[in-house]
Amino acid sequence: MLGTATVMIGAQDALFDLNATDHSIGLVKNFTITSQPTYTNLTQGVKNQNVASVMTGNTVSATMEAYEYTSKNISYALGLEGSTLAPITTETTTSAVIAGTDVAPEDEVTVTSATGITAGSYIMIQVGNDDQVTIRKVSSVASNVLTVSPGIKQNIAVGARVSKVNVVDIGSLADQPYLSAKVVGTIANGKEITLLLPKIRVTAGFSLAFTSSDFGNMPIEFTLYNLVSTDPNYSEFQNAQAKLFSRA
Repeated sequence: MLGTATVMIGAQDALFDLNATDHSIGLVKNFTITSQPTYTNLTQGVKNQNVASVMTGNTVSATMEAYEYTSKNISYALGLEGSTLAPITTETTTSAVIAGTDVAPEDEVTVTSATGITAGSYIMIQVGNDDQVTIRKVSSVASNVLTVSPGIKQNIAVGARVSKVNVVDIGSLADQPYLSAKVVGTIANGKEITLLLPKIRVTAGFSLAFTSSDFGNMPIEFTLYNLVSTDPNYSEFQNAQAKLFSRA
């Protein structure tokens, strides 16, 4: 089916409030949702003819290619909670030379403004716009002086960019909470098909490749689950793992 889709992810209890502004994962291609029912058959006679069957399972999953490598999307793709992550705009510059050496590392970074940077934050110090990047954790902030750990062993001039950055764990064994998703697909005739997925986890998708031949993407996969009585929206969905809404 020729069309495009907007995919939104959020907390389970936010399902009916998911919106493209706050919850979209950005550019997505080739969104596909599939249902794979399984049956147990009853046979009779010497030739084991099928005379009845009962559906004993129905696995529903969704796949897509996500092209925006935000901290939130990467976290989701890793099977982690990503809803609290957002692009960070906190940025300043060094206002004094960082005169570190191998013998005497410098653990103080003086910046033009420390607004938005707190103890426990991670910062990236970048010289120019190239790969001269230093990552450090801030252990304390006093006025515009950041104490970092470990100390810095190189000499960094005044005017280097200092940015607060998000941190995403790779290879973590932390359980992702159950999430919800909303998908709005626009098909070739201009009409929308909307899917509400009340209970999902992102069970595959992290792939980070730096290539020069093509745009990379994360092949994200949702696994859908049946609700239990204590889940949000149980009365609305009952035994359904998703609902589809269409004007067609």
